[in-house]
Amino acid sequence: MPETSRSADSPATVTSSGRGPLTWLVAGLAVVVIAVVGAVALLGGDDAEVPLAEDTTTGSGAGAGDEAQEADEAEPTVTRLDQGQETGRCMRPTAEALAEQPLALEGTVVGIDDGLAVLEPVEFYAGRATDRVEVVAPSESEQALIEGVALEEGARYLLAAADGRLLGCGLSGPAEPGLAEMYAEAFNR
Repeated sequence: MPETSRSADSPATVTSSGRGPLTWLVAGLAVVVIAVVGAVALLGGDDAEVPLAEDTTTGSGAGAGDEAQEADEAEPTVTRLDQGQETGRCMRPTAEALAEQPLALEGTVVGIDDGLAVLEPVEFYAGRATDRVEVVAPSESEQALIEGVALEEGARYLLAAADGRLLGCGLSGPAEPGLAEMYAEAFNR
């Protein structure tokens, strides 16, 4: 290629590689989009429902009535609590202290038999929800000693528990407005 002479006044020619700022911007955006799509895929962002396996019972003649009967015969899930023994003096109950408890619920006593109160849960504020709650009811003399909750059939209660023991000291009791407000504050309801 022949050499051309340039004058001192003519500007120097600059050649570009074809990768200007716009190219780098588009490439950067593509990397971000790929990263977001990958993160959603890895974290299970797909809300598609997975179909359940169909009933594979063969030769038994099982019908819809049999399935309903099986559901009725299934053992209900149960939370069993003992009345807790308070050690020392009780502190003033607060929503903050209540919010730290691993189990909190509202329920109605549907029966008391042989020192066992059975509650039908209305709402679980904290902890694993079960079909029913059983509370070992202490004798009247034990209730006076441990400041326990006297459970009565047909009444509704707000109960907090830790380590399988019902908490007294104002954290559990009848579902009255003051305690209900504390539960609502503690569990953002």
